[in-house]
Amino acid sequence: MFLKLSSPPPITLLLMIVNGLIFAYGILSNSQDQIISHYGFVPDNLFRYNHPLSDNIIRLFSSMFIHANIAHIAFNLLALAYLGGFAERSIGKPRYLLIYLSAGVAGALLHGIIASFILGNGSSVLIGASGAISGIMGITAALGDIRGYYWLAIQILFAFVGSFASISIAFMAHVGGFIAGLLLTKLLIEIERKKRKGYWSYSQ
Repeated sequence: MFLKLSSPPPITLLLMIVNGLIFAYGILSNSQDQIISHYGFVPDNLFRYNHPLSDNIIRLFSSMFIHANIAHIAFNLLALAYLGGFAERSIGKPRYLLIYLSAGVAGALLHGIIASFILGNGSSVLIGASGAISGIMGITAALGDIRGYYWLAIQILFAFVGSFASISIAFMAHVGGFIAGLLLTKLLIEIERKKRKGYWSYSQ
């Protein structure tokens, strides 16, 4: 008798491959710095300077697929592999991808607002999938894993400390991504609950 292995979650696997290929291309072609410069998100370009809106929108999405070094991408891909499968199977592929991308954008925007208007370092480039992956953690929290809230509290603490210690990690992007993932998942759960309630009311 053979054990039946579950198939890998396709969206999570695709996201890991895309992130890995972009990083590998940048390293092998020696164009990593150019990729970061051309496709990373610069908050001041959106909030302070008159850069084209289309360019800022592209960078909001493209920045979440760019990583600075091996440690950066390895940590994010491990987190994605660990969290993604459960979240994807729990809410479905389209919703999972929607929340992943939305959380990445929300995290970048929250980081950008604070960087540009409070900390005054909005000229620094933001890259990485951490905000989007934090959104996945928000999904798991919305589904009942209370450890996600402890993680959120730690990120807020780190963000506060980091604002004084000049730590280069964008902790507020983590916070924004988590909150977006949490709220969007709760919204989807509520919509699904009302649909089912309406169905049963109609059936009866």
